[in-house]
This record gives sequence, C-alpha cells and structure tokens, in this order.
Amino acid sequence: MTRDFESDIKFNKYQLDEVCEKHASVYWYWANKLAEAKNALGDSEDKFKLVSAQADGAYRETWDEGKWGKKTEASIAGKVFNDLIVREAKDNVIKYQHEVNTLIAGVSAFEHRKGMIDNEVKLLIGGFYATPTGGKHEDVNDQAARELRRKKNSK
Repeated sequence: MTRDFESDIKFNKYQLDEVCEKHASVYWYWANKLAEAKNALGDSEDKFKLVSAQADGAYRETWDEGKWGKKTEASIAGKVFNDLIVREAKDNVIKYQHEVNTLIAGVSAFEHRKGMIDNEVKLLIGGFYATPTGGKHEDVNDQAARELRRKKNSK
C-alpha cells in the first residue's frame, strides 16, 4: 500500500484526539521518505560523476579525429555530455533532486500542520466550537446603548 501525501496532510478538526495521536507517526513517515530520497540523490550524484569520468577517460583514450574532429576539451566535453549512459545518470540526478525538493516542501507542510492542530486544540478548549448557551445575544450596538443608559441613570 502506498501512502498519499494529500490525504495524510488533511485532518478533521472534530477528531482532534485521533489527529494528535497520529501526527507524529505520519510526520516521521514523510521525514523518513525525505532522508531516503536524499540518500538516493547522493548515490545518483556519485554515479553521475563516476560515469562522466569514465566516459571522459574513454573518449580521451580512443579519440578518432577522422570521425569526431580535432581533440579539444570542448569536443571531449560535448561527447561526454551526449553519451547515453551519462545522460541517463544525469536524468536520475534530476529525478531524485525533484523528489527531494518535493519532500522538503511536504515535511515543511507537516510542521505547519502541527501549528494548525495546536491552534484548533486551543479553540476547542476555549469553547469556540461549543453550542452557545444563555439567553438572547446582544449585538455591539445594543450593548453600547445599554451602557450609555446605565451611565445616564447613574448621574
């Protein structure tokens, strides 16, 4: 089973007990995915450097001026750049870099999610989601008028 980031980042504010209970493990899962992606990126960068160096050495040793023209640094670099194995290794680096960048943003989103959960808990504890009790609720104008009458009567 693969996990979906979008469903993991969402939470139901009316089930805060469950959300709070699971947040750390969900955060850990995605932070671990980020660590794995960073390792894969490092490995792919190392492979790219190795493959590039091997291709560079091979072209230098077997350069055919009749086929590829004069042997210069630029022409060798061009052959290395266009080498299929080198290109595949570079594509892997790009793929893993994208994955790392995406997971960095995702882990950051979980840090923001924690703040949202904290705020929702404060609202819940403060009674924000409670059903209003008592009698008629006065608006601000009614309260101000009542206060003015009280002050007049006290003079």
